[in-house]
Amino acid sequence: MIVDAHVHVGGGKYPPISDYRVAMAESGIGAAVLVQNLGNSDNRYLLDVLRSDPARFAGVAIVDRASDADAVLAAGFAGLRVAPSGLPDGSGAEVFDVLASAGAVASVTGPFPDVVSDAFAALVADRPRLHVRLEHLGWFRYQPGSPDVDAFDRLLALAALPNVTVMWSGFFANAGTPYPYPDARPYLDRCLEAFGSERTMWSGDWNRAGLAPGEYSDAVTLALTHWGLSGAQAADVLGGTAARVFGLSAATEGVR
Repeated sequence: MIVDAHVHVGGGKYPPISDYRVAMAESGIGAAVLVQNLGNSDNRYLLDVLRSDPARFAGVAIVDRASDADAVLAAGFAGLRVAPSGLPDGSGAEVFDVLASAGAVASVTGPFPDVVSDAFAALVADRPRLHVRLEHLGWFRYQPGSPDVDAFDRLLALAALPNVTVMWSGFFANAGTPYPYPDARPYLDRCLEAFGSERTMWSGDWNRAGLAPGEYSDAVTLALTHWGLSGAQAADVLGGTAARVFGLSAATEGVR
């Protein structure tokens, strides 16, 4: 079963879940992690979707204050979307302590320099029950000349922390070449070697602006045919890792 690990729906900014269900059927997606979009801490729409089909959907919420985190997790979300520095309320590491106590996921945004900082590595190392998912490969920018390129080894060093996983996605925005994004491949190879497929997940970026018919299916094809994954690795990257990390109860029986 293929699992898209990062999908935005509803909230006034993105299409409703009914549209995404159609896209799932057309592209062979069996389950998904629904992620709140930045700037929106009203998680009610996502929660309704999660409760309607908990086997197929897990959710990542946004909160403005660390004091709100416990209640949101208790409502049924698998994790929270946070910056490496924490929440805007200035509570610092407090939200990570809440997530660690709950055994929940910190879906970590950029910027990349903060993701690969010594301070963030220490924060994660000090909280072994915290599970960290690095969105869009830490918001890494692949383009030649990007300042992130020189710091890529620092991202790979986070693989030494067993509670860190990475997500391959965002190529349409962060790669310097169009589909099939050849400039991304060398970095994905190194990432796979460092983290292993069992700590790597994928998203097809269904909610990106200007998505043309067939492009979501093309994202699945890209993962299956252009990245050199073995059958077992593809089963992890395109399903098993996300299902395990986010507690999706739909069985992952491999990919097509």
